Amino acid sequence: MEKNYTPLTVVIPVHNSEKTLEKVLEPLRAELRVEDELIAVDDRSTDGSGELALRLGAVVLTSSGSPGAAGARNTGAQAAKGEWVLFVDSDAVAPAGWREKLQRRIDQGSAAVQATYSPVAAGCNAATFYKNFYYYYTFTRRIGSDHITGCGTFFFAVKNSVFQGLAGFDDRIPGATVEDADFAARLVGSGESILIATEIEIFHLREYTFPELMRYEWNMMKSKVLYLLRRSSDHAIPSFSMATPLEMLPVLSGAVSVWFIPFGLSVYVAGWQSGIWLAAAGLLILTAGHAGFWFASVKEGGKRGFIASLMTLPDLTLIVPAVLSGFMVYIAGRKY
Repeated sequence: MEKNYTPLTVVIPVHNSEKTLEKVLEPLRAELRVEDELIAVDDRSTDGSGELALRLGAVVLTSSGSPGAAGARNTGAQAAKGEWVLFVDSDAVAPAGWREKLQRRIDQGSAAVQATYSPVAAGCNAATFYKNFYYYYTFTRRIGSDHITGCGTFFFAVKNSVFQGLAGFDDRIPGATVEDADFAARLVGSGESILIATEIEIFHLREYTFPELMRYEWNMMKSKVLYLLRRSSDHAIPSFSMATPLEMLPVLSGAVSVWFIPFGLSVYVAGWQSGIWLAAAGLLILTAGHAGFWFASVKEGGKRGFIASLMTLPDLTLIVPAVLSGFMVYIAGRKY
């Protein structure tokens, strides 16, 4: 007997994505069923992204929402006829068999399904490896439940009726930052659940230099602070990289303890002998929380993984000042 497939609308926000779009659309289109749709939403591109998406078989819409990924996704979802909507980023390549795997997860009864990052990163840059493997490690090692409190719109499927009932993504959130975390919190707060599908590993085409990665992390942390400060009662427990605060305790504790090291060494040099113990305590807490990630990073990426593991230090170091910066702009009146 032929398997029943839930009608699905794939929505891809597109902004100057000409270089990656074919690699993204081909594996999606190859596995779509006759009842499925493929929609690309052109968000004010200045290259040939819209024309290319049309040639590759997608229905192309022009974003009618606010500039940014959230507005583009909302535009696509408003036109979707499928029972479920799958949001895919224009630099995210789905693995072979994604449609069958997604259907099995849909059949389990949750309102939404979230894929994971692949441990394999594009290019040869250690910063790109760190970005990808950090998320992969979080999804597969730190999260201890089949259900999560956050989502990432690089490959995120949700019931169309649930999405519309929650009024979609908040397109007041600028750029591609925490619009997914905000939506997930409202979804879980409404009593629905998000199922994580670790077997659907998404390969990202975007590459980062180290300065680009640190700038991305800084902006993301500031956006998370603003998101937490403006939360309302319809939001569930806040998510951090899709995990709960308890699951992200190694990161939260590391963000503080990493500062013990330079401070302790500084006061030790200045004559306070106990400063060396403060530095040692910081190093011990940091190591306890991240040794597993460091080992897994080196095992997966070799030399590149080793260099990437060292990026934990500057990444953790910027969290506290980025949080303080977020508080300052909030106090100054900025809410988004």
